[in-house]
Amino acid sequence: MLSIKRWHVAAAIAVGALFIATIESPKPISDEPIPQPLVAFDSAWNTGSYANYRKPPTHNRETHIVYVQPGQNLTSLLTNEGLSAQQVVLLALTAQPLIDLGRLQIGAPLEISFNDNDQPRVRLAKEYGEIIDAIYENGAWNVTKQTVPLRAETHEAAVTINSSLYEDAVAEDVPVTIINSAMMALSHFVDFQRQLQPGDIFEAQYARSEVVRDKALFSHLQNPLKLSYLRFTNGGEDYRMYRFDGTFYFEDGRVAQSFLLKTPLNGARLTSHYGNRYHPVLGYNRQHKGIDFSAPVGTPIMAAGRGTIKHASRKGSFGNAVIIEHAQGYETLYAHLDRFNEDIDVGDYVSQGDIIGYLGNTGLSAGRHLHYEVYRNGRTINPVDIKVPSDRRLSGVELARFKRYLAQLKSQASELAGLAP
Repeated sequence: MLSIKRWHVAAAIAVGALFIATIESPKPISDEPIPQPLVAFDSAWNTGSYANYRKPPTHNRETHIVYVQPGQNLTSLLTNEGLSAQQVVLLALTAQPLIDLGRLQIGAPLEISFNDNDQPRVRLAKEYGEIIDAIYENGAWNVTKQTVPLRAETHEAAVTINSSLYEDAVAEDVPVTIINSAMMALSHFVDFQRQLQPGDIFEAQYARSEVVRDKALFSHLQNPLKLSYLRFTNGGEDYRMYRFDGTFYFEDGRVAQSFLLKTPLNGARLTSHYGNRYHPVLGYNRQHKGIDFSAPVGTPIMAAGRGTIKHASRKGSFGNAVIIEHAQGYETLYAHLDRFNEDIDVGDYVSQGDIIGYLGNTGLSAGRHLHYEVYRNGRTINPVDIKVPSDRRLSGVELARFKRYLAQLKSQASELAGLAP
């Protein structure tokens, strides 16, 4: 519980002025909507009279909700509702360790009320399921963070693919968050650009959390969604995955991830496929034993799977290259790197997703890119065609817990074919 006494008023005014000067500078324009900030304090309350500064205006004593409007600042919002400018300053300072009241989102609701002694109370949401409760008494604010109980509602979706998983699922009102989570999990095994076929089936079960009270205070926030089960049939394969302790598993307890990543970097564009092609530097056709990804120089390159560093230095036309030796006779090669991760060396063990180097343009290369090759028993194979599941699996107590979870999941009434008893 936090409080500030009356004798802090002078300091509060000074800090309030400093608050104006330290508002965050605008961030670069992006596709994501940027919450519009509220200026915490401005000249709206500086009437030139200390008495007026301390004296709250008339107000609505009934408990009511107000919403942050475009261009509105915290002072004008709350003084219009009966708080004095002094109270607004102290509120922002006292609440600062819990919430920045100068960065409230447009449309955010605030609940305002007054007790029998005409002392104000302000309540608002911080995150979904969390409320900031500020009570003013004896010249100070008591500000606390409270957790609101959530109720989970189970939803199911069954979609037959006609054009694309994303478009068809959206048409069936599946939340975009759930679609993206499902595609991320399935991308270890399914190439959504090349392998989708009309008639493929997608199933999903997910939970939607909702607060049991104070719903109006959370009206501007998205309800948390959690994908618990998904199924996808494609090319004769029937993938069924179950979320357990934050990770997807197959029914036998294997981790639902591929043995090797098809794309060992994020945000890249596939620019050259596996097979015979015209070499842009040499000027003639020859076998392209891997695939190429274009991305900015310095993009982190990840280990495609667990294994041991076999090579991490210059390698002829490959330039700076890393080779990792994996289980079951597999090796992966990452070429034309700008530089290596300085923490790796030959003989080191790496896990899937560990950073091994950074994309560059070294060696026989016409431009910045990653050249990625996969070998099986000494022979190159197309990385895109790899569908070998990870060899990691649950065992012992954890496997027993997982089996009990599956039994409980399948015992519930479900209209999904993949969850039928």
